[in-house]
Amino acid sequence: MRKNAIYIVSLLLFLALSLFIPTEEVHFFWENLPIFNVLFGIIGCIVLIIGSKALGKLFIQKDDDYYD
Repeated sequence: MRKNAIYIVSLLLFLALSLFIPTEEVHFFWENLPIFNVLFGIIGCIVLIIGSKALGKLFIQKDDDYYD
């Protein structure tokens, strides 16, 4: 439970900080949104975790009777 609280507090802290840190060079309109970088990082981590689990189940894990 303590790890979840630390995660939520740090997430809220980064979201709050992203409101006050200006974006230097903007190429697309969504880069100008205040919390774009934070959301992009969170979504990227989630996609990496789910993708690696799926690849692990497809290519790395074998059946229990694989060597029999």
